[in-house]
This record gives sequence, C-alpha cells and structure tokens, in this order.
Amino acid sequence: MARRLDATFWISVVLIVALGTIGSVLFKSGTNMLGTIDFRRLLEMRTSMPTVAFAGLLVFSVALFFYSGYRLGDYSFAAKYLFTPIIFLALIMMAFSRFLIGVPLSITGLGRLTGLLTALGVVTTAAASSLIFKEAFSVRVIAGIALAVIAVILIGE
Repeated sequence: MARRLDATFWISVVLIVALGTIGSVLFKSGTNMLGTIDFRRLLEMRTSMPTVAFAGLLVFSVALFFYSGYRLGDYSFAAKYLFTPIIFLALIMMAFSRFLIGVPLSITGLGRLTGLLTALGVVTTAAASSLIFKEAFSVRVIAGIALAVIAVILIGE
C-alpha cells in the first residue's frame, strides 16, 4: 500500500522537525545549566528511604501507565498505536537514547553533535533496515549514505 507524499506527510515532517529542533535546543540549554555530564554523574544517587519509596512509586506508576494505556487501546486507536508492546518498547529505547545524549551534548555544540548523530544514524539505520527488512538500496542511495560517512569524518575533526 503505497501512499503519495501528500500534505499530511509534509505537515507531519514539518512538525517532527520543528518539535525535534525545539526539544534539542531546550535539551542543550538544560545541559548547559547542569555542567559536564558523565556516566558517573548519571548513576549518582543518595540511598535513603525516600529514594527507595520514590523509585518504587516511579516503577509502579510506569507499570500502571503502560497497563492503562494498553487497555485503553480497545477504545482509542492512538492508545492502541502508542501502547502496542513493540512500539512502546521502541519509544522507551528512543527516549533512553535521548537521555544518554546529555553526556556528549554537555561537552560539544548542539549543531555539531546533531550532524554527527544524524549521519551515523543514517548509516546504522540503513544497515539494520537492509539486514532485518531486506530493504534494497539504489546506487544513488548508497552514494548518499557514503556522503553521510564523509560528513561524519568531516564533522568529527
């Protein structure tokens, strides 16, 4: 079922880019306020009864959120879409990757890091798509991916 690149497609693309850009700028502003972030700081936690209680509440609330959303899927396509287990897992992984982006983002520029991650993402996603979904790429697409690799090398210097 092929869809044309209609107005809905382009409106979605513009929203994704706009929200992603605003989110990235806000994220960089937040990391600037917190200073250099490393894995040691990310794992830093004071052990106390309130910490254990709040962590327990957090785990419980996430489980309740998932269960409620999954059950709501019988009544709402948006809930069914969001809480389909594989999609929900993918969103958690994507959110975790965005959480980890704070580490390199705290020591480099937003534009440079975004360029680097985007180019690397194109290469790894194309490779995964080829292996998992047997997606074929034209010579033109492969040339574009090669340009992305060159961009990574240039951005990294």
